[in-house]
Amino acid sequence: MKKKLLLALALFMGASVVYAHGGNPCADNKKRAARAAAKTTMADPGEADYDVKHLRFDLSVTDTSIYINPSCLTTTAQVTAASMTDYVFELANTFIIDSARVNGITLPVTGTSSVRRITLPAPLPSGSMFTAKIWYHGMPPTGTGFFNGITHSVSTGGTHMVYTVSDPWVALNWWPCKQSVNDQADSVDMFVTVPQNVVDGSNGRLVNVDMTTTPGYWTYHWKTNYPIDYYLISIAVAKYSEYRSTLHFTGSADTMLIQNFLMDTATFNPLYKANFDSVGLMIDYFSSLLGRYPFWQEKYGMCFTTLGGGMEHQTMTTIGVTNTTTIAHELMHQWFGDHVTYRTWGDMWLSEGFATFSEHLYLAKFWSEEKARTHRMSQLSAALTKACGRSYITDTTTSDSLFTVNQYQKASIYINTLRYMAPHDSLFFKVLRQYQATHSFGNASTADFKAIAESVYGFSLDTFFNQWIYGRGYPIYRATWNQVGSTVYVKLMQSQSCPTYTNHFSTPVEVHLKAGSIDTFIKVYNSIDTQVFSFDWAQTVTNVYINTNVWTVMRLLGTVTKDATLSTGSIDRGNYRIQPNPARQYWQIDNLPEETALALVDMTGRVLWQGRSTGTTMQIPAEKLATGNYVLQLSGAVSDHVKLTHW
Repeated sequence: MKKKLLLALALFMGASVVYAHGGNPCADNKKRAARAAAKTTMADPGEADYDVKHLRFDLSVTDTSIYINPSCLTTTAQVTAASMTDYVFELANTFIIDSARVNGITLPVTGTSSVRRITLPAPLPSGSMFTAKIWYHGMPPTGTGFFNGITHSVSTGGTHMVYTVSDPWVALNWWPCKQSVNDQADSVDMFVTVPQNVVDGSNGRLVNVDMTTTPGYWTYHWKTNYPIDYYLISIAVAKYSEYRSTLHFTGSADTMLIQNFLMDTATFNPLYKANFDSVGLMIDYFSSLLGRYPFWQEKYGMCFTTLGGGMEHQTMTTIGVTNTTTIAHELMHQWFGDHVTYRTWGDMWLSEGFATFSEHLYLAKFWSEEKARTHRMSQLSAALTKACGRSYITDTTTSDSLFTVNQYQKASIYINTLRYMAPHDSLFFKVLRQYQATHSFGNASTADFKAIAESVYGFSLDTFFNQWIYGRGYPIYRATWNQVGSTVYVKLMQSQSCPTYTNHFSTPVEVHLKAGSIDTFIKVYNSIDTQVFSFDWAQTVTNVYINTNVWTVMRLLGTVTKDATLSTGSIDRGNYRIQPNPARQYWQIDNLPEETALALVDMTGRVLWQGRSTGTTMQIPAEKLATGNYVLQLSGAVSDHVKLTHW
């Protein structure tokens, strides 16, 4: 759950937003304290025998109970197995199945658990299309917390509501489903019948509201033609007031609908409505960074509920808090999670990490870099609570193992580190745009994202992903500094929070030198546990800080203190020479003390070459290296690091 309530934006920075009438909300931050049954894949191998093409919901619900009145789910699918003998789906065993038909033939449904099975009269061959209709009704399983499937609640203002959250595996608590993140339905028609004057918010475009066919009831027809994962399908019903606006994309004649459903009560309006006005600015800004909002030809909206956070239902977030960082978080999911869905639950940091990262992107753009930095500091504090945590998930058996600070705050700062490592900041956002374009309306893994980042950056990211995403823990630093004349020395001493799994982190670290009101920030690459860096700076240093802008997940023990002896044993740069620099074939180094260890590392800290000085001229090979910057580390009785450039 997002904790910080921020004031609303009243800015019109680049995007014009035309506001109309009404109001309503929906929600995400899942992810705290709720438990789901253990599950790592589909409940039954038979679900892999078909590919879902279209879903039609004919639901009958009210805003006062989670009871599902007689309803029907129609699934159109294509056989992917060599032949399919059974149609297998999932539906909680508290529901009564009234009837079932496959290709128009009424057939019995077997299974006493949530796995339901229909044996077909004859096997369906690979590639054949079929339609399955399931009529059902009953009371869903009841529970508390975030992951219920379907929930009834009453707001503090007295508004009854029923809303759904299917993440991660509880869609079966309200509809007959196949729960596979790798099988998006190509399109969905959602027909929801509710008592008159009750409103339904759902995915896609609102096609029609039928107020006449069934006296006393209204039927809402929503339709999405974008691929959609099972856990992103939703409804939210309450006596909402619609609040819509039109976004005009910067630099384009294109527009899109923003359609929210809010509580029309004195306690909600206008206090919180202004926060929802910010979403148009956010969509326009995130589109400039990542590519056009993926579902712009349908809409984006939010349905407000009592949910303790938000859930990124495609085109219609369900949200229960009103602060703008949560609004930004859920909006970013439309790119990371909805447009490109993770390939496995283990890759979930690609969704939650980027959504959390977007919070300080939003703050830096619309508030100030200082507010964004403060927000990152709070994320770092949360990340440090998991000494042996890792962002890539290997235990995917419960919701508690999926939704932790390792996938949210810690992954967010790892993404910030990846940004810090970019040869140019523009290349970082090029990675994100290329990732979105390459895996548009599909699934992607950590390996897929890594491959794109390496291609754009132009160097290997093995070290980064092995230690930060797949590895455990984080580095712990003690640091000292000294200044002799115009040379500033900074000593970093690294230990690890989880040394059993990771015995060293090779990582960029930001060194912040302060001289009165003058600040300079230097990026260094820490590749050994005890390392001394030296800088030429004519100003008189008053303080040294580490990781001021929170580029790295790290814990600093105490403050950075001055050590008057620190220059002792360091190399005098006037005594040795490296030429040429930049170089094409090799760098030549002269006059180093004997037995000085040398290591050439790339900007990720990966060691490319090692050697040891004999006191004579040495050559460091360069001709097979990619164009870019490298660091030569010198250590032994003396220590230093030098930036080398290869062209």
